[in-house]
Amino acid sequence: MASDKQLTREEFDQQAERLGITGEPDYLDELYSQTRGVFISADVIRKIDVTDTEPDMAFIPKVN
Repeated sequence: MASDKQLTREEFDQQAERLGITGEPDYLDELYSQTRGVFISADVIRKIDVTDTEPDMAFIPKVN
């Protein structure tokens, strides 16, 4: 979701149906709760201001 709008249960159910995700109502309730948590966490990360911040050096793995 690119907008600030929260994921509604109706939107979740539509996406789950499109993706073929099925299960008992309790399972889908828990999956919806976890999915909302991911969206909320992503929103928090998206709002971090990294203006004027230089990226760390690139990770270069050690070659044996």
